[in-house]
Amino acid sequence: MNKWITLSLVAILALLLAACGGAPATGETPAAPAAGQAGTPESGTSATLNEDYADALSLRNQLALGTLRLEGTPAAVTAEQAGRLMPLWQGLKTLSASTTSAPEETEALQNQIVASLTEAQVAAIASLQLTNADLQAYLVEIGASEIRTPEPGVTPQSGSLKDLPPEQREAARATAEALGTPVGSGRSSGTSKRDVLLDNVIELLAQRAAGP
Repeated sequence: MNKWITLSLVAILALLLAACGGAPATGETPAAPAAGQAGTPESGTSATLNEDYADALSLRNQLALGTLRLEGTPAAVTAEQAGRLMPLWQGLKTLSASTTSAPEETEALQNQIVASLTEAQVAAIASLQLTNADLQAYLVEIGASEIRTPEPGVTPQSGSLKDLPPEQREAARATAEALGTPVGSGRSSGTSKRDVLLDNVIELLAQRAAGP
């Protein structure tokens, strides 16, 4: 008899323990993930750059001209960053000159460039709201004022160049080269104009990485 009483008590105790461990306390609900944790993506620095404003530069040119404009400010690129950024910009220049590169390749390099900058640096570039007019002003600063940037809303499309008169076709080609979006012309002239912005960024990074 005592044996059966003992077994019954053990079974009842086990049931009570299981019930207490498996049921949540009254009024408690599972905690929601905090902002920035898994399940709630934290906004990254790449989201701060956009082309959603009038006469906006391409993201690539925003990064390039923005990097140059950060010089002389507390947000200027450091020597350590320059060592990481220089091969990325060199790769981007190579892709820009290629007729077979995929947009995904360019986007991947741009994302790596953004990731190599600090959040404050990207925010500083975004706050500049860089435009084609700003790029034109920069070209004047460096003595390359013959390179024209487009009027807002009239960026040339390469597929339509063949339908333009010769003078307009040349003007459209020069505009595309200045923006870093060259079109096929069957000749190599204009390469240095197209690359002037990237060349200056790469030169800056090389000097910074080399130290004083």
